Amino acid sequence: MRFLKSKTLLSSACAALLSACTTAGTDIQSNTDLPATFITEPGFDLSEQSEGEWWLGFDDPVLNGLMRSAQADNLDIASALSQLDIAIAQTAASRSDLFPTLDGFLNSEISGLLTSGLDADFSSSVGAGLAFDPDIMGQNSNRLNAVMSELNAAAFSLADVRRLVTQAVALEYVEYRRASARLSLLESTLDLQHRTLEIVEARYRAGLSPKLDVDRTEADLAQTQAQRSQYLADRLQSEYALQNLLGQPAQLDGIFSDSSDDIPTLVNAAPIGIPADLVRNRPDVRAAEASLMSEISLVSVEQADLYPSLTLPGQIQVGLGDVSSTADDIGYSLGAQLDIPIFDFGRRQAEVDVQIARAQLAAITYRSTLLDALQEVESALVTIEAHRQTLVEQRRAVSSSQAAYDQLDALYREGLASFIDVLDAQRTLISSRESIVQTEASLAIATISLYSALDVGCGDVALAGCDITS
Repeated sequence: MRFLKSKTLLSSACAALLSACTTAGTDIQSNTDLPATFITEPGFDLSEQSEGEWWLGFDDPVLNGLMRSAQADNLDIASALSQLDIAIAQTAASRSDLFPTLDGFLNSEISGLLTSGLDADFSSSVGAGLAFDPDIMGQNSNRLNAVMSELNAAAFSLADVRRLVTQAVALEYVEYRRASARLSLLESTLDLQHRTLEIVEARYRAGLSPKLDVDRTEADLAQTQAQRSQYLADRLQSEYALQNLLGQPAQLDGIFSDSSDDIPTLVNAAPIGIPADLVRNRPDVRAAEASLMSEISLVSVEQADLYPSLTLPGQIQVGLGDVSSTADDIGYSLGAQLDIPIFDFGRRQAEVDVQIARAQLAAITYRSTLLDALQEVESALVTIEAHRQTLVEQRRAVSSSQAAYDQLDALYREGLASFIDVLDAQRTLISSRESIVQTEASLAIATISLYSALDVGCGDVALAGCDITS
């Protein structure tokens, strides 16, 4: 069986089945119309890049290395791989039900009368028993279809785990960089406040400024210094989380060899296509789709119990009691057994109804997963657009705040501006710089969320080479 390499063919078959799943008069609706375009158009140029590895668009070697390590060592991915192995073995077991079974046996027997002393007769025989279910109502074949659909679901679930792990790694990496950037900004802020304190103290000693100005400056300086421990803790927490995602225990020596504090920025964007094509092909949606197909196949399995079933038992036996008469003791038998349901107080029909309800629930889950995926994409797009516009205004605000602070600082040195005006300008400048760091990090997070929600090729990369042959 070629598995998941004919993805387009499988998707077409699923679409035809899921548009209106009908099993022996049972209508299970799961079709959901998706828009032809996104509500918010991506506000950035799209260019080609390696399929699936959307994080390459950030052009960050450290992030690329983390992704490689996570793909190789993450324990959630390892667990999903084991689940796939289980599904593969279960598929092989179910496939064997379509063929006859042959079992050998050896019988030995001692018989006699207790009143005859030790005299006894010994006999033995060897043989083989044959059993075959011709599956006239398709019960075994439908059960195999259900298990094969669960195999597909397990494979797509593996792809989805990979998707979520890469998203988690990228998000924690951004948080690490955010904390580093805030620490770097804090050092610049402390340097600025130290210079301001020196000026205020000099003016105070010269009798040009009151002690109140010195106290205010020292209070601002102490408040800024108090933030360092929290930023360090935030960075360590992100580093520990990354180590966990890489399948490692928390280590004090860390996993980063560089000291960059730049927030990751998307350089080369992966292509964005049509919502219906992208969202329907996301691994978690495909897994829900496969689970639905499995439940539909199981409806047919339960319905087969309502009708007669046929088995063909057979046996061949060779007696070993007397070597000279072995040829005369060869025997065989072949029969046919028809099992006809007559009366069970409605149990079989109830089991059919239960399975139909499960299939309907799976259809609802599929539609819900599909809509959730679309909502994630739309939310990420609108968030990206908002953060891009915000950054434009924030950079303008920083430029204006810097100019205002420089001017007031010069006037204050000449005694032409009040210290409270200088302090307010300084606080505004510091706040504006902090806002840019926060928005840049939020933009990176929204971009990561977008490509994870789209799963641009991630599922294909995760499943590439997954080739199971019957």
